[in-house]
Amino acid sequence: MLTEIKDRATGWIAWIIVIIISIPFALWGVNEYFAGGASLDVAMVNGQEIEQQAYRHALEERRSMARRMLGSQFDPDSANSLEFRTAVLEDLILRQLLHENTQGAGFRVSDAQLAQFIRTTPQFQRDGSFDSAAYQQAVQALGYTRSGFENYLRQQHILQQVRNGLEQSSFLTSSDEQNLLKIASEKRIFDYTTITPEQFIADTVVSAQETEEYYAANPQLYESPEMVKINYVRLAVSDLAKSVEVSEEDIQRYYQENQELYRKPEQRTASHILLTVQENADDTTAQGVLQQANSLTERARAGEDFAELAKEYSQDPGSAESGGDLGVIEAGVMVKPFEDALFALEEGEVSDPVKTRYGYHVIKLTGLIPGQTKSLEEARQEIEQEEERRQAEALFVERAETFRNIVFEQPESLDPVVEELGLVVQTSDWFSRDTGTGIAENKKIRDAAFSDDVFIENLNSEAIEIDIDTLVAIRKADAQAAKLKPLAEVQAQIEQKLKRDKAKGNVLRRGEQLLTELKNGSDWRTLLQENALEPKTATQSRLQPDPEHSLLLTAEVFRAPIPEQDAEYGGVTLPDGSYALFRLTEVKAEEPSAIDEDTKEQVRAALSRRRGSEYFLSFQRGLRESADVEIFTENL
Repeated sequence: MLTEIKDRATGWIAWIIVIIISIPFALWGVNEYFAGGASLDVAMVNGQEIEQQAYRHALEERRSMARRMLGSQFDPDSANSLEFRTAVLEDLILRQLLHENTQGAGFRVSDAQLAQFIRTTPQFQRDGSFDSAAYQQAVQALGYTRSGFENYLRQQHILQQVRNGLEQSSFLTSSDEQNLLKIASEKRIFDYTTITPEQFIADTVVSAQETEEYYAANPQLYESPEMVKINYVRLAVSDLAKSVEVSEEDIQRYYQENQELYRKPEQRTASHILLTVQENADDTTAQGVLQQANSLTERARAGEDFAELAKEYSQDPGSAESGGDLGVIEAGVMVKPFEDALFALEEGEVSDPVKTRYGYHVIKLTGLIPGQTKSLEEARQEIEQEEERRQAEALFVERAETFRNIVFEQPESLDPVVEELGLVVQTSDWFSRDTGTGIAENKKIRDAAFSDDVFIENLNSEAIEIDIDTLVAIRKADAQAAKLKPLAEVQAQIEQKLKRDKAKGNVLRRGEQLLTELKNGSDWRTLLQENALEPKTATQSRLQPDPEHSLLLTAEVFRAPIPEQDAEYGGVTLPDGSYALFRLTEVKAEEPSAIDEDTKEQVRAALSRRRGSEYFLSFQRGLRESADVEIFTENL
């Protein structure tokens, strides 16, 4: 069904494709995991084994994804914990249960639907149309075989059908909708003021004794950190590529050996009418469908509008509404009987009915796009870059083991590896355990620099793998011990900190005092005037919150009860230490009939999605709880 995978792809392509096709469970293809030869089992799910090989493949995929996402923060120990491994297994169990459920319920994805998805995925296109080479590269980058990727996509689409069905089965009663719209459209009108630490800092006094006591109690806050400077050498593909000279012979050989990369095959545009036939249908039923297909072929050849016939008769939900249009098709995308018939047609010609496992297809060839081959000159720059990279990678592989061995076996100096491989010793700027610039931005480098071998024993580090294309070895060039900064240097900083802390305490005490007075009957405006506080008025909506106001203040205002007489008072401490004091005076709720349709639809959709997601989660929990699952922990 899908084109055969031939070419390599870079990691970023694979990552983009993973994102594009990840419908709720896009980590791994289900069918690939539950097929294969004999091996140890890690679990038994309703009598179906989950084999250790499948589990280990999934485990490594999850670890690789975590490594890519977390980078230098990736913790190998965490990724090897029982909790991590059990979570991967639980995912596989759930996918197996969902797979069983959808198979039993008869969910299917037709070849035409699958082909339509592939053709219209932007990452499989160039210049707005499907490109076989781009598709081949991306699929190989994901590590799939042709059948594996087809099964993967089918399963993800089927799972999405299940999710959509459950989410779309959620419904709102009239009462639900009315109540939700009233809550969502509610507006609260309130007065507020803000007491800030700055209002108290000028009058706040910090004694010399307080400063000295804080300095003595918190020396770690005022230390210059331990610092180090390193010498380092690096072996990198990018550096090696600069020394590679690509010959004309290399260019021509690469061009000849990789013609498929520069050839854009002939493409055809087509439409079809599908009349479905179940694989187990009896002969009478199948003959009846064939007769109808023959009739539609005759009508189309007689001049009737093919698109109108497709809209009326085609049972392919993916193309019927568009007049049977299948877009641009290349060899290798469709199933063989369909493809053989299509590529035998002349432009404008209509085929005899073609039988596939989904039924009978009547195919019309609507257009031809001739194949094209990029010339050597057009491809020259691309080939030179690829050859430079390829030869540099070969050199890197050849020299990496030598690099590792020398820096480990001769740890007293970097000179041996420099002399052997022609590298250059470089020197970093000063950096600490936590921060650095240049090479020291990398946490692996900082960790190695402060390791016992490098920092204390003055030895080379082992080869550090910065990424898959770069190795670095380091040794200490110079070091500075941590030291306490003198009090005179940090006194002003400490005084300011203590003043602000005292001011925050005063803010909270003043705010709570004023709130108590308001609740006891003091007049809002009079009290604010007496305390030199600026009154403000605001109207806040649930649907359109004003970003000018703190989320904490907004939440507290909407948490307050609706005023029964005069007003409701409240207060909240804000992240900067300020205290917001408010007076809620009025709550307005629009009548649902006055709310515009766009807003109503947004509210309905939000609640529907939430309920649908709850249904789906409940569905998954139900499958898991009712399943007969046995886990073999010793095989994890």
